[in-house]
Amino acid sequence: MRRKITNKLLSAIFFSILIILMTYSSLAIVDENNKEIIKLNYSFDTLSIYSIELENSIFDKLSLPNCYTAGNPGEPNIPSKGAYILLPPMSKITNIQIEIKNKENLGFGYNVEPIGEAIPISDVKVIPTLVKNDYIYGLNDFYPGELFSYVGVYSFRGYDILVILLHPIQYNPVTGELIFYKDIDVTVETSSDGEYNLFRNLDIDKIEVMKKVENPEIAELYSQRINHVPTINEDYDLLILTTDSLKYGFEPLKNAHNSKGTTTVIKTLTDVGSSNPEDIRDYIIDAYSNWGINYVLLGGDHDIVPAKILWVYGLDEETTPYETYLPSDLYYSCLNGPYNYDGDDKWGEPTDGADGEDVDLIADVYVGRACVDNIDDVNNFVSKTVAYINKDPELEYLKNACFSGEYMGDYGIATWGGNYMDQLIDACSDDGYTTTGFPSENYTFTYLYDRDWEGNDWPKEEMINVINEGVHFINHLGHSYYEYNMKMYNDNVYDFTNTDYCFIYSQGCMAGGFDEADCIAEYFTVKTDTGAFAGIWNARYGWFWSYSTDGDSQRFHREFWDAVFGENIPQIGKANADSKEDNLAIINRSCIRWVYYEANLFGDPSLCFYEIEENDPPETPDIDGPSRHKVGVEYNYSFVSTDPDGDELEYYIDWGDGNFTNWLGPYGSGDELILSHTFTEKGNYTIRSKVRDIPIGAESDWGEFTVKWQSKSITNVLSNLFERLLNYYPRLLYLLGI
Repeated sequence: MRRKITNKLLSAIFFSILIILMTYSSLAIVDENNKEIIKLNYSFDTLSIYSIELENSIFDKLSLPNCYTAGNPGEPNIPSKGAYILLPPMSKITNIQIEIKNKENLGFGYNVEPIGEAIPISDVKVIPTLVKNDYIYGLNDFYPGELFSYVGVYSFRGYDILVILLHPIQYNPVTGELIFYKDIDVTVETSSDGEYNLFRNLDIDKIEVMKKVENPEIAELYSQRINHVPTINEDYDLLILTTDSLKYGFEPLKNAHNSKGTTTVIKTLTDVGSSNPEDIRDYIIDAYSNWGINYVLLGGDHDIVPAKILWVYGLDEETTPYETYLPSDLYYSCLNGPYNYDGDDKWGEPTDGADGEDVDLIADVYVGRACVDNIDDVNNFVSKTVAYINKDPELEYLKNACFSGEYMGDYGIATWGGNYMDQLIDACSDDGYTTTGFPSENYTFTYLYDRDWEGNDWPKEEMINVINEGVHFINHLGHSYYEYNMKMYNDNVYDFTNTDYCFIYSQGCMAGGFDEADCIAEYFTVKTDTGAFAGIWNARYGWFWSYSTDGDSQRFHREFWDAVFGENIPQIGKANADSKEDNLAIINRSCIRWVYYEANLFGDPSLCFYEIEENDPPETPDIDGPSRHKVGVEYNYSFVSTDPDGDELEYYIDWGDGNFTNWLGPYGSGDELILSHTFTEKGNYTIRSKVRDIPIGAESDWGEFTVKWQSKSITNVLSNLFERLLNYYPRLLYLLGI
C-alpha cells in the first residue's frame, strides 16, 4: 500500500457516508480583523419518550436518534450529540456561540431515569440500589443547563478538530419540565495565530480527515495555506520496532507484507538510541514525518519495548473515583503535543496536553504490539500473522463467528453478557446510537451464553472446541483477570490445536495487562503457534452499566465492528482507533477515558479482515455556464462527471469568492448538477469542482471554470459580441478565417 497517488491507492481508501438524522451546513467567512467564522446548523429528529420500570419505580426514558448518554452515573439520562468541526489551518478558537431555533415545550411532570452505575466487569454483586445524584435531582433549574459543552481540540495528521457536545434537551428535575430545541446553530470564531504540527500534505490524510468531520470543505484550506511540509525521503507503510536480538525473527513478516504491497521497514531500539518511551515516540514522529508511515508494530513485551504508563480515573454511581496506572500504546499512536504538561507522575491527565488542554486522542498512526519475550515467541507470532496475510479468502472458517456472554450479577438487563453481545449482530440502534455489526446473512454464529445455557454456566471446554474447530472472530463479555479470560486460564491455551487462527475482542478485566507477568492475551497471541493471530483486551478493569446495555466497554466494542462492517475499515489497527474516536465526544463520561486508554491491540495493526476492492476515481468534472458576471445577478452553472465503475457521485464546489458547498449528492454517473450562484463583488473568479465516488471516496482532479467581471468598457462590449458570434455563428467565423 504505497503512498503514491494512484488509482490503486485511492481504491484502498474506503469511504462510508455518515448517515444521521440531522442536517448541517457550513460557511467560512474572513472578516476585516483576520478572523474566520465557521457556521453549522444541526437539526434534530423527533424525540421519543416512553415509560420504563426500574426497581419498582416508573421513569421516563428519552430517545433522540444519533444522540446518546454523555453524563455520569446518577445524573439524568439526557441524550447529547457530539460535533466534530474542522478548524481552519494555523488557527485558535476565540469564541463559540450557540443560537437556538424551533423551541418545543414538552410539558411538566417528567421523571427522567438516572444513568446506571458503572461496574467493573470482574465484580459480581447483588442488585445495587438505583442511586440518583441528589444535588442535580434537587435542583430547580435546567440540566444540563448549557446548550453545549467544550470537549477539546484534537489533531489528526496536522488537521485540528474541535469536539463539542450539543445538548438539545433541557430538563428541570424539580418541576419535571422538558424543553426540546429542534435546531441549533453553532458559530465558531477563530483567529489565525495558531501553529501547525505534523501536517504532511498527503491526499490520503486529507481523505481521512474529511470522513471525521461535519465540514470537510475546510480541509482544502490546509494545502492552500501551509507551504512548509516535510519531504517524504523514504516511503513505508509499516514500521516494525523491536530489538537487535529479535530483529531477524520479524524478517519473514516484513517479506510477507512487501509481497502484498505493504511496504515495511524494521528498526530497533539501537536506531532509536534509547528504550525511553518519550524517545520511542519521538522516533515514531520522525518516521511518520519523513517516511510517511501509517502503522507501527511494537515488537516486544513491556520490559523490552516499554509502553507508556498512563494515569486514569473514572466515576461510579456514588461519584467515588476509581483510579489506576495502566500501560497504553495510545501514547505511540496520538503524536501531537505532550502527555504530561504539568510534569507530575500522572501522565495522560485531561489537562496534560499543550497549554493545559486535553492530551491528543486522535490517532496519527495505528499501533499494535507483538508482546514477545524471546525468539520462540517471535516465531509463533510471525508464523500466525504470515499465515493470516496469505490466507485463502475462500476458507470456510472465515465466515464463522462466536459470541460469548457470562452472568454479570443481578443488574436488570445487564445481568447477562449475552444481552450485550446480541447488539454486535446486524444493525443496532439501542442506547441512542446506531452501529452495524456482523451481517447475519454472511456468517455462521456460535453462541456461548450463560443466559441460555442449562445451569446458566457454559463450560470452558466449549470455547476450546470452538477455537479448535475453526472460528474467525470471537466476541466476549465476562469476568476476567490477568491469567483468566473466557473461563480459561493461561495453561488452557496449550489445549488449542487449531491452525485456522482467530481474532478475539474481550471486554473482560485485566486480561490484557501486559505490564504484569505474562497475561492471558500474550498466551493467546505469542506463546503457542495456535490460538489467536490478534486481539483486543483491557489492561485493567472493563466496565459495564447496571440496568443498561450502554456500558463504557460496550460502546468501544460496538464501534469497533461498526468500523469494520459499517464504515468499511478492514485494517484492525485503524478500526481500533476509529472505535475510540467515535466515542471521543463523551471522553469525560463515567469510565470512557479509562477504556480509551486501556483497550490495546495485540497484533499487527496493518492486517485486514477482508480484501479491499479495486476502484478507479471519477473523471475530472466539466463545468459550464456564463463566463462573465454582473454584481448581484444570479447565474446557473452545470457540473457533470462520470465514474469508470458506474458508482454514484458527490460534488464539491468552490465558487472562488470565499463560498463553497458541502459535498452534494448522491448523483448518478453522468447526471448533470445545476447550481445557481451570485457574485456580490466585482472581480474575476475561478470556479473549481471535484467529485468523489460512493462509498469508496476516491476523488477526481479539480475541474476549473473562469468567470470574469462584465464591465461596460468598449473592450468588454466587443469581447462579449465576439463571444456571441463564436456561440451562434461558428461556421461563418470559420469561413472568414477568424
